[in-house]
Amino acid sequence: MIRALDLSMGWAGPLVTQMLAAMPAVEVIKVEDTKNYDWWRGSHAIAPPEMQPIERAPTFNTTNRGKLGLTLDLNHPRGVEILKRLVTISDLLVENFSPGVIERMGLAYPLLADLNPRLIMLSMPAFGSDGPECNARGYGMTMEAMAGVTGLCAYHDADRPYMLENALGDPVTGLNGTFAILVALHERRRTGCGQRIEIAQVEGVIPLIGPQLIEYQLTGELPRRFGNRHPDHAPHGIFRCAGDDNWIAIAIENDDHFRRLTAVLGLESLAQDPRFALERNRKLNEDALAAELAPVVTNLPAEELAAKLNLAGIPAAPVSSPPQVLADPQLGARDFFVPVDRAVVGLHLYPSSAAQLRSSPLDATRPAPLLGEHNAKVIRQILGMSEAELAELETSGIIGTRPRQYSP
Repeated sequence: MIRALDLSMGWAGPLVTQMLAAMPAVEVIKVEDTKNYDWWRGSHAIAPPEMQPIERAPTFNTTNRGKLGLTLDLNHPRGVEILKRLVTISDLLVENFSPGVIERMGLAYPLLADLNPRLIMLSMPAFGSDGPECNARGYGMTMEAMAGVTGLCAYHDADRPYMLENALGDPVTGLNGTFAILVALHERRRTGCGQRIEIAQVEGVIPLIGPQLIEYQLTGELPRRFGNRHPDHAPHGIFRCAGDDNWIAIAIENDDHFRRLTAVLGLESLAQDPRFALERNRKLNEDALAAELAPVVTNLPAEELAAKLNLAGIPAAPVSSPPQVLADPQLGARDFFVPVDRAVVGLHLYPSSAAQLRSSPLDATRPAPLLGEHNAKVIRQILGMSEAELAELETSGIIGTRPRQYSP
């Protein structure tokens, strides 16, 4: 069995351990504090204590499925001592604290490696542990900006960029982190030794603008912002359809696609128009082309139009809302959304893993832990400590199951 200690918060680190927790024979222990718990739980102040607001955050409850929940006060020497005991019997440790925090706790990798030379530790600083920005804090959206993604996010006719607000730095770092851990585990089988892995979040996001970086190096010109449009193809983007806030994505990638599109829409004359017949001309006259298409497309239902375009061999799909995604028959046929029953919030659908391993299926059906839910299991069963020691830890506040601000 592989045991992982998860000291991380938010999305990037917990995504790593959530993917690991779904794997057979992997046990993940999520370590929080009753005062400084995972910020994705939300604030204790958003509702009265009896409603247990920190147990109602869907982001936390999704990204921490399958883990054991342990609380430890790592500002107290006793809490650090217990964590070190866990390190001696664990394989992995994941942390995404701000620079210097893990060292100030007395949990720097060289110290932990002395306790367990086979330990693999993953750290995810915003900019890395060296260089002029090494001490700067960062979050997913600031990673987007620093990596150049935000600078390219704007509509073709807009003067200023906009922020995606989906924190690309987090999921990208999570995926990179999972890959790196699997590589390190494989390497440990060869050498018998663990290692420290560092992933600078901004460096993981930069490849998302790889084509634009190459373009600038080759031409010396700043890449253009395309918004919903494509740098070469037209029409290629999102178009409004009939109804309230209904849209369709259409990708025309050659002249044959365009002729088929005009046939479906009953606009065959556009395929003969010298402004639009060839792709290079369509791109030059994209605004005029959009004006010709809009009156027809806006009167057609998105799903009906997408079906006709697909039948004609044209890549197209309706832009789905969250309820439509949950009701998607394709996803339903593959059992992608799985029901998970969790204390406080009840039964809800959660996304399962996109990877399907037929011989060793991943399990995404175990709920996220309540704060400190598995304190007794970890302290008594995994560490083998006594009932008296467990009670002493609870009395002294080293562990707990309620936010410390609620305690009398």
